[in-house]
Amino acid sequence: MRLSTVFQDRRWVLRIRQAIQLSFLGLTLFLGYQFWLFVRYFEGAGSSTSMPAHPGGVEAFLPIGALTGVRYWLSTGEIHPYHPASVAIFLAAIAVSLLLRKAFCAWICPVGFLSERLYQPWLRLFRKNVELPRWLDWLLRSIKYLLLGFFIFAIGFAMSEVALHGFMESDYWKVADVKMLRFFTNISPFALGVITVLTLLSIPIRNFWCRFLCPYGALLGLSGLFSPFAITRDNNACTHCKKCTRYCPSYLPVEAKARITSLECSSCLTCLSGCPKGALTFSTRKGRFSLPTWAYPLILMTLFFGIIQTAKWTGHWQSSLNESELHRLIPLTNELEHPR
Repeated sequence: MRLSTVFQDRRWVLRIRQAIQLSFLGLTLFLGYQFWLFVRYFEGAGSSTSMPAHPGGVEAFLPIGALTGVRYWLSTGEIHPYHPASVAIFLAAIAVSLLLRKAFCAWICPVGFLSERLYQPWLRLFRKNVELPRWLDWLLRSIKYLLLGFFIFAIGFAMSEVALHGFMESDYWKVADVKMLRFFTNISPFALGVITVLTLLSIPIRNFWCRFLCPYGALLGLSGLFSPFAITRDNNACTHCKKCTRYCPSYLPVEAKARITSLECSSCLTCLSGCPKGALTFSTRKGRFSLPTWAYPLILMTLFFGIIQTAKWTGHWQSSLNESELHRLIPLTNELEHPR
């Protein structure tokens, strides 16, 4: 098959997206294993004679701490040195959304990838996911925006400067990544029960966590409103087959809209790749400029990793905590409580 033919069939972009998602899942597991070895070294159970490297990428699992770090940065003009990678990853996700809408959720987030895989067996068996009544769907979708509003208010407005600086210098924040690891390695019955329920709900109800509960996704959706691009439909080319609407994982009425500006659109390009007549493009308003499908993943990866690499070059990636401080704190992790 000629290369030109491959690029004319835009379904290839779905395979590229799945490959990128799978790669990030593998990277997450690898970094998690590296971090586990790092923590075991300070617990005295590691076999290494020298301190293992701290994988900064694990700080992606500290989004609330990253939001606090952004508040500190805006207040002081400096990125706090304890978990700077969390801020770098947070800003990279925001930057991606400002240009490519909520692409982080559909292309990078490993939780989103696992959520997508969960409903596939149900879909193959019953040919249709459970669709909630519109009023209930709207009510559940509002939960993630309420959670986001709570975190923004609590961190951005209710937290005083004294409390902000106290948190950023606290022992709790110094080992927040270790506490996150312990959440998974020493998971409580209640937490395990909640995760099990969410997993089971994600089988018949497509992308349950992402659609209804993820405040990170809500923030990225709001950031995406500033993007110059959106899925745009050419009514003259459209045959109204409604495949785009049926394929949309967010249940958006793509076939009925000239331009999809919904907060729920994750720019997964599923609708675009499945359009038989090429009536859909990822374009600026009125379709004045369309982003080539082949360029989308390239720009996404360049922007995301470009910001992370910049953080490394400028010394805003690795934590400044020294080995003696880590030897003191990591064995005490379970005893440390969140500063009040």
